[in-house]
Parts: sequence; structure tokens; C-alpha cells
Amino acid sequence: MKRILFLAATFALLVAVTAFPALSATETNSYSRSNASPAFANDESDTQEINSDYFNTKSSEDDESDSMDDEESQDYSQRKDVRQLDQQKSDGTASRRSYDQSRDEQVDSTADNGKDDFSAKDGKETKDLSDSKDGTDSRDLGERKSVKDRKDRKDDKEDKDSSKQRGAKKRKVAKDSKKKKSQKKVVKKRVEPEELSVLEKAMGEMPTTLDKSRPQPYGWDQLTQFGYNFFKHDEDPFASQTDVPVGPDYIVGAGDRMTLTVWGSLNGKYNLEVNRSGDVVVPKVGAVRVAGQPFGQLPTILKGAIGRIYKDFQLNVNVANVRMVKVYVVGEVAAPGDYNVSSLSTVINALSAAGGPTKSGSLRNIQINRGGKVVETVDLYDFFLKGDKSKDIRLQPGDTILVPVLGHVAGVAGNVRRPGIYELKDENSIKDILTLCGGINATGYLQRVQLYRVQAHDKKMVTDFSLDLSGTEGDKQTAAIRLQDMDLVNVLPIDGVLRGYVRLEGHVLRPGDYALKPGMRVSALIKGDNLLPQYHAGAGQITRLFPPDMHPELVYFDVTRALKGDADQDLELKEFDRVKIFARDQMQEIPAVKVSGEVQKPGQFRYLDNMTVRDLLMQAGNVKLSAYLKSAEITRIKRNGDAVTSYSITIDLEKALQGGAEDFKLEPFDELTVRRIPNWAEATERYVTLKGEVRFPGTYPIYKGERLSSVINRAGGFTDLAYLKGARFTREAVRKLQQQRMDEALEKSQEKIINLQAQVSQTAASAEEVASSKTTLDNLMQSIELLKKRKAEGRVVMEIASLEELKGGAYDLELQGGDQLVVPSDPGGVNVIGDVYNQSTVVTQRGHDIEWYLKQVGGPTGDADMDSIYVVKVDGSVISQANSSKFMFYNSFWGKKLDSGDTIIVPRQYEKTAWLRGAKDIASVIGNIAVTAGVLVAAGL
Repeated sequence: MKRILFLAATFALLVAVTAFPALSATETNSYSRSNASPAFANDESDTQEINSDYFNTKSSEDDESDSMDDEESQDYSQRKDVRQLDQQKSDGTASRRSYDQSRDEQVDSTADNGKDDFSAKDGKETKDLSDSKDGTDSRDLGERKSVKDRKDRKDDKEDKDSSKQRGAKKRKVAKDSKKKKSQKKVVKKRVEPEELSVLEKAMGEMPTTLDKSRPQPYGWDQLTQFGYNFFKHDEDPFASQTDVPVGPDYIVGAGDRMTLTVWGSLNGKYNLEVNRSGDVVVPKVGAVRVAGQPFGQLPTILKGAIGRIYKDFQLNVNVANVRMVKVYVVGEVAAPGDYNVSSLSTVINALSAAGGPTKSGSLRNIQINRGGKVVETVDLYDFFLKGDKSKDIRLQPGDTILVPVLGHVAGVAGNVRRPGIYELKDENSIKDILTLCGGINATGYLQRVQLYRVQAHDKKMVTDFSLDLSGTEGDKQTAAIRLQDMDLVNVLPIDGVLRGYVRLEGHVLRPGDYALKPGMRVSALIKGDNLLPQYHAGAGQITRLFPPDMHPELVYFDVTRALKGDADQDLELKEFDRVKIFARDQMQEIPAVKVSGEVQKPGQFRYLDNMTVRDLLMQAGNVKLSAYLKSAEITRIKRNGDAVTSYSITIDLEKALQGGAEDFKLEPFDELTVRRIPNWAEATERYVTLKGEVRFPGTYPIYKGERLSSVINRAGGFTDLAYLKGARFTREAVRKLQQQRMDEALEKSQEKIINLQAQVSQTAASAEEVASSKTTLDNLMQSIELLKKRKAEGRVVMEIASLEELKGGAYDLELQGGDQLVVPSDPGGVNVIGDVYNQSTVVTQRGHDIEWYLKQVGGPTGDADMDSIYVVKVDGSVISQANSSKFMFYNSFWGKKLDSGDTIIVPRQYEKTAWLRGAKDIASVIGNIAVTAGVLVAAGL
């Protein structure tokens, strides 16, 4: 029984401990919201809202501004609550600095406890980061954790340890949250590019032509209340009050500190402070009453007091520190309350300390109460618009600054100097509101000014009227139109289309807009040096707009005749005409001549008037040394009506290059052919290369008709180590032909594989067969892709026994430029590759045949195709069973003797299905290509 009671008590204690954090958070939330709600009510219901839809165009920015207003209201509520706490703890003399410190301490302590709080910066509810990702409330999460803890924990010790860990974790998360907030604040201070003003846009935009005119956008930009952005909330309002000079009219009072400097019969520097009795105590002189006296009279007063004791001295008085006075700022301000400000502070200083008037507070009827009477009424518009601070009086202790509720307002939008919402005081006409906004821009359309008005608390109406701002009549007209509360004046923009111009464009020196003069013609627009060289003289183009719908039409004129003053072609210009002059190469084919053969830069060149053969050759970089100068050929086209014939002209190129009468004159589309000197060979055609086991390997020039044996003899013949059976002879012309045949065969094989893939997918009996065939065909496709990367070698199969037998034999080829002969040394082995048990090279054994070499590597595997085994000889020839002699079951292929460097290739056997027989054929094609290219490894794939 005792055990059961103990468990019940433990369970109750566990419930109380786990539920306490959630309960505290709930109470804190309810306390914060209950304190914040009166502030919202006062800010929204007790003030006049300026939220007409014709003041602000509705957009996505409105939602942001609404949320910002809510945040400002919440911010004000939070500051008000903290200020009330400060006033209860202090004696009523706490300054703005102490208020800020207490606010920060309360916010920091709330964040450290991991509770919900309203941020003083953005007014948003900050949640503990330990909440789940889907936004679950921290209280519900705490309840779920408590249930889990009741099931899992065994004793009170484990429960306490877990609670400590959770508390530490929450404090850490709250600290990280605060750090993230500070990082976000830094991001918010990013500088955005400055938006262009209305004047910058109007002066900077290009002129709009009539054909590109568009409807003007409806509405206006978002309007803001004028003057409220003067008070900046993110700066210290007391920073600018410490450097204000003290004038002679400053009234000295208790708390002021001064520095007295005396020299002469009395020397010294004394720090004096005015006590509450209004006296300063001067050493060895006594108390001197200075309170209530202007600062300019202090030197005289102090000099008289000291002069009763000392003679022959001089003195100087400076104010070290001025006293602080308590003033009250009430009404529609951001943070109403009492403030300790400098005695040098003025009304604007005190308003700045309180955050400035809110947008529901007046800027034009700010009252200063002193001793129960209104001593001054300040209109901040005088300061904002005229710079007049004559009524910005200095404050005295106990002064009360009252910012009443905003009065009547009117807005100005559109093409005015300073669009915005203005508070009305003595302004009662359109003239007055235009004066407040700085007047109408030059781009304002005066023939239709709009006035939006809320009529009789019932509906909105719009009225259009015309303004004439010239002379006294305009003043009378604007003064006659009376304003009412919530009126909005909208000044529409003028038509942005350029008028009174014609535009010149195309192949001219100075394109652009030209002023249209009465009777102006085309020649006046293009005469002089305005035409660029090689303009098209046959036709110019005018794009003209015809009424009534101003549709465009094209009008052409002859440029040459227009410049000569021909009345039929020198057309009279109309407004909005666009005159275009074409370049010659745009409107007609440019004749060309061509040169080919033995020149530095053969090709096609532009034909110029009176162009000769010599001119063309100079354009082509002159003739080469290999050029045959005795004769050249010109091919010329001759037109006879609708028929065209061509014929050739033979010229003496050597004489043409000397100029004079022999320099043949060309015509358009001539083609000059410069021949090569007979038997002249280029560098690539004059050299062959010998490598390997020759006495003097290297590159040798050859003459036309020289044979292989001659070059080998010039190179000193073969060395003793030369393995002539493995000699490799390659030729560039053969390589190109082999490469072409390889590419064609690979393309055909690739097409066959694609067709086989389609056939197999339609005729396969099972999924296993489809998968097997797909794997095989994919391997073949990979082989093709591999062979596409290989290049043909250009090898010519030949047998060389000795230099003496080569001379005059079938293999003593006539050499061509680029030929190459490689004579290796004895490789000493036979290569065996493909489907054998061990692909390797076997040391050459004289007298042994193919079968013996296969046995040395373990023989063919079970997948080997025994009927397709072949040998690539070291000289490039191929031995297979097909080209070997057969008799019944005997095949001489297996008894062939092999030489050093030969390669045995054992291909893979394919299944004997219909589709795989086609694949085998493709594989054999691939193998043959690989052998031709000299890629022996690829033949075993």
C-alpha cells in the first residue's frame, strides 16, 4: 500500500513539474496581449484614419504597409508598458536612456526564459525554436513530452536531470534565436538602388514617336503624408543637443555648471554650479545670486561681487554643462510621456525625443502649455517648407507639448513637384494646395485636372476642370475652386509623343529627329555632308502616316534626282515622316572577282572600278614562288540577252605584274587561275620518313619518280637487327581511303544493330531472351563507338626479304610525299588474344604451328568460335581457315608455321538463333575493320 501511495505522489509531482513551463508561457502570453490590446484600441478607434482608396493605389504594397502599421502599434504598446513599470520604480525623474535600458533588460530576460514575447523591433510573436517543424504550439508539445516522461522515467532523480537538460536546451535555443534575429536585422539594412524621380524620368527618357505611342497608365503612385518622415526613430534624439551654443539671452537656473577663469591680482580657475537657492559660491568671495539672470550679464555680476574684495583683475565665464529640465509630451506622438531634456532644447527636440507625431497627429497645431496657458502654437509646415524656426521656442521646466488629432487633409497626385497628403490649416482652395506641393511640373496636362471628393459622407465623385496658370486669371481660377476634407487633386501627364519633327535614319552621318519647318523638302534634310559614302542613289524611303487613323504607308524617291532639285522626287515632308537612306550593299549585289591557285590568299574579293589583274593579286597577297608566270587563265562570263556564256582568256602573268598595258583589266565575276610550275612539289609532298632499324633514320627529300629502295639505300641500308618481315609501310592517301571505308562500314553496322533491336523486341519468346539479346547488341554498339574513336593507319602490306631483292621488285613502290617506313627489331614472340584461357605473348619457337601456340595459352574457351579463328601476320596479311587448303576433315590452317610478331585472334561464338546470326555478321564486319585499322585488341570484343 505504501508503495502505491509513493508512486501516486511521484506521478502528481511529475505532472506539476512538466505542466509549469507551459502554464507560465500561457500566462505571459495572456498578460502581454491584454496589455497590448488597449494600445491597439486607442491607436485604431480613437484616431482619424486616412485610408481612402484614391489616396493609395491598392497593390501588394498595401498589405505590407498594413502589417507595418500593426507592428508600429504593437511596438508603441510594448514601450508604453515598460514605461509604466519604470515610473512605478523611479521617482519620476528617469530619463529616456533609463527607459531604453529597462526595456532591453525586460526583453532579454523574457527571451532567456524561453517564453513568448512581442519583439520591440518588429512586433511579431517569437516562438521557441524547440517547437516542431510543422508549427505545433510549445504548450501542446510540452504536454506531449510530459505524458511521455510519465511513462519512461523510473524515479524523481531521472525526472530532475531531464528537466535541467530541457531548461539548458531552451536557454541555448533562445540565445541562438536572438542571434538569428540580429542577423536578420543586418539583412534588412541592405541598401536598395535609388528610384528615379519624376523629373529624372521625364528628362531622361527618349522621345516617343506616334507609331509607338501607348495608353497612359491609369492611377498614380502611392501617396504618403507629408512631413512625418522628418522624425527618425532609429537615432538618439539627445545626441544633437549637446553641441548647441549658449547665447547671451540664456536664462541661468539651478543645475547649470560654469567655469570661471580669473587672472591679474587674483589667479585661478573655478568650477561653479548653481544650487537650488539660485546662487554660485565663489571661493573667498561667497555666494552670488545668478538664477534668473541672462547669461550675458554673468560677467558683470561676478565681476562686481569679486571687485568688492580684489582689484585689478579680469575674468571669463563659460558654461560647462547645462541643466536638465522635465517636459511632458502628450497627444498623438509615438511615445508620449515625461522627458528630461537639456535646457537648450526646443519644441522640435522634444518631439524628436518622443519619436515624433504619429500619422494621426497634427503637424500644424502643436501647442506649448506653460503654467496652464498656451504660450505658443507651432506650425511645422513653416519649418519644413520655409525653414522658419522662429516659433521653435526653448522649453522651460514643466512645459507640456500637446500634439492634437490630425485636422482636415487633402492630397495631390500626378505631375506635381511634391506629391503627397497635406494637412490643411488656412488653405481652402486649389491654389493653396498647389502652393504646398511646390506647383505643377512642366509635364502636367492643364486642360484636364481631376478633383476626387467624398461627398456628404455618402459617395465619391470626380470632377474635371481646366487650368490656365498664365497671368492673374490663373490665380483667380485656382483660388475660386474650394477644397474640402479628403479631396484629392490629380494632375495628368501631357501626351509624351514628340511633335513637329521628321526623323532621318539609315546610311547617314547624323541620324535622328529634325525640326519640321514650313515647306521643308527631302533635299534640305540630306544635303551637304549628311550622306555617308556609298549610299544607294537609286531609291530612298519615306514612312508616312496618313489620317484619319494615321496608318503607315511607304513612299519612295530617287535620291540623286532629289538632291538636284527635281520637284517630282524632292518631296515635301510631313509631320512624323521617317526618311531612310539605304547603303549600296543593302540594295544591290556587290560584284566580286575570284582568284585561285598559287597565291598567298586565294578566295573571292570585291570588284572595284578599273580593277586589274595586278590589283587582284595584291589583294590576294601576291603569287607564291611556285606560281607559273608565263601564262595564267581568266574565266569570264558574257551575257547576250537572256543567255549567258563563259570563255577563257590566257594572259602573261609576268608582264601583268610589271604593270602598264599588259596589266589586263578585269570585269565583274572574273575568275583568275594561277597555275603551278610543272613538277613543283610542296613540303608535304617532297619528304618521306624512315624509322627503326636503318643506319641513318630520319626524313628525306625525294624527287619525282624516286622509289623505296633508292631512299633506303640513301639511308645506309638496314642494320643487322632489322626484322624485315615486320616492316610497316604507311601512306597518307591509303589512310584516307581506309578511314572512309571504315566510317561507311560502321554506319551500316550501326543501322543493322538498330534494326535487330526492333526485331528482337517483336519476336522474342521470353523476357530472358529479350534481356540477353539486348546485352549482346549493347556490347556490339559499344564496340562500334570504340572503333569510331580509332583512326585508320594507312598500312600497305608488303614483303621485304632484303634490299637487293626489293630493288626492281613488286614492292619497290614509287614514293609519295608523307610516306613512312618503320623497320622494327625482332619482337621475339607470338601474340594470342581473344577467347582463350590466358591471353599473352608466347616466345617464338621455330617450326611450331598455330595449334601448338594455342595450347601454350590453355587453348580456346568453351565460348570460342573455332571456325572463325584467324591470324594477322606481322606484315599485315591475314590467314584464316577460309583461305587455307582443305581435304575432307583436314585443314592446313592449323599446321601453318608462325613468325615472330604474328597475332592469333580467337573470336567469341554466338548462339545460333536467327537474330544472333545477323549480329555475328556485324561482329565480323567490325573485326575486319579493326584489323584494317591495326587495332588488334578490338577484334577480340
